[in-house]
Amino acid sequence: MEPASQRSRNCSWCMVFRFLLKLAIFSLICSIQIASGGPNVFFNLTALAAGACIVLALRSRELPLGRSLNYWDEALVVGLISHLGKGHPGLG
Repeated sequence: MEPASQRSRNCSWCMVFRFLLKLAIFSLICSIQIASGGPNVFFNLTALAAGACIVLALRSRELPLGRSLNYWDEALVVGLISHLGKGHPGLG
């Protein structure tokens, strides 16, 4: 895989699309699970996604404070969503 410095500038839009797609899929999975009487695992899925983003960032050798959005930024936002949900007693 090529280093992050050699990628195109459209990488930021790819990251935004990936992020929104993950949230949509997690919301769909959790809504089906809640409708069937199961617990809400949305924030557990976001914590796992943050870990996966960190692994992918390390694998693709991306810089944490790069010029465009990358897996590090996605891991930060998804991890923040996870911690905000787990901090609320009614959600986590």
